[in-house]
Amino acid sequence: MKKTKRPLKFKRREVTLVLVTIMVLLLFFSGYSMGKEYSSSNLVTNAKIAEPILVVENNPIKEIDGSKQKEYQNFKVKNYRENGETTQIDLQYYIEILSPIEEAISFKLYKDNQEIPLENNKTSNSKLEKGKLQEDCYQLEIIYDETKNTVTKDIFQDVQIKVHSEQLKV
Repeated sequence: MKKTKRPLKFKRREVTLVLVTIMVLLLFFSGYSMGKEYSSSNLVTNAKIAEPILVVENNPIKEIDGSKQKEYQNFKVKNYRENGETTQIDLQYYIEILSPIEEAISFKLYKDNQEIPLENNKTSNSKLEKGKLQEDCYQLEIIYDETKNTVTKDIFQDVQIKVHSEQLKV
């Protein structure tokens, strides 16, 4: 029996086909075993949220009847409670006086008997520090000027003192 020789062209095809098949199989298995990974982490934390404490104490509500030109309202801004607990974070605050615009009525605000400038009925920012007892005493002076009153009827309006606060970044 004679062996028939295959042409060189077929041998190259077979070798190439075998090499490509081996490479594909190697890439498939190496990608599967080395390229895929799964990890899981489980974190447990126990944290407390810092509690801001801002207490505003004021005198009872006053009614002003116009018999006096000046009336006073006292109030305090504190960073502690009656049980001695203080705020756990630094706070900044400003005071805003809310009132309808009336020419005959104006306001002055005093902190520790020193006048604080008001801009659009708002003060600049003040700071309450954590860990130490702090009490800021204020006095609002409400001034009624009859000469500026252009209306003949009585003036009825509410004046509110608002304290806006926010936490300072640590």
